Amino acid sequence: MVIARASEAVDVDIHVFAEALKPEDRRVLAESSRPVVAVFNKADLAGFGGEGPVAAATARCRQLRDLTGVAVYPLAGLAALAAVDDTVVDEELLDALRVLTTDPADLGSTDRFAATDHRLPRAVRQRLLTRLDLFGIAHGVLALRGGADRAGLMVALRRASAVDGLLAGIGVAAAPARYRRLADGASDEQVAARMAAAIAVVRAAGMTVDDGITASAHLQRAITWQRYSRGPVSRLHRSCGADIARGSLRLWERAGGVAERLP
Repeated sequence: MVIARASEAVDVDIHVFAEALKPEDRRVLAESSRPVVAVFNKADLAGFGGEGPVAAATARCRQLRDLTGVAVYPLAGLAALAAVDDTVVDEELLDALRVLTTDPADLGSTDRFAATDHRLPRAVRQRLLTRLDLFGIAHGVLALRGGADRAGLMVALRRASAVDGLLAGIGVAAAPARYRRLADGASDEQVAARMAAAIAVVRAAGMTVDDGITASAHLQRAITWQRYSRGPVSRLHRSCGADIARGSLRLWERAGGVAERLP
């Protein structure tokens, strides 16, 4: 089912599934009237061996993308939630993870982790499972054993959960809608906002936009994207090219606006 929207303006539908795409999942993806991003949740259970379950889930996501034409991203949901919400791992759980770095528990299964005798109280181990599951616990212990502090633990969980890849994918899918939603305007702030949104759109399409900050870089960028906007491109990209050129000319003017011979 669709469980989230990318923004209040409903730029993107986010469809979450686990294990496999069912016929009803494929129907939702095919019938969405907005850009849609699919999330392969519980990627930490996608199989072991090789480079690990998330790597296996990533390979499966590529196959599903080719099959459906929709961007599909893996996610280890509990680890991702802990990584983006620093209240999930409270001091009690952080201390428990630290204990596990020197006094390992049985991580072979959730039942064994919760039931096998250990100096951590069973209730604390159950909280760890509820907040992080075995996957998050294992990666948290590895990070702390390697010398990570709380911030380093969050970084490790973000990396392990693949949440940043998903967030980047949502940004790519939402870029055209954000661009279209910006109202026309001529103030420096409005021109800059449209330029930034236009750059996000063309970068999402795989193109490169120079980030130079000198007057000559701004002018060269303006010329490049003005030419692009006059080429055989879609209406959206024609508008984006014009906005990048317009914003670059504003920056060129603010940088001195002195004409010079371009290479």
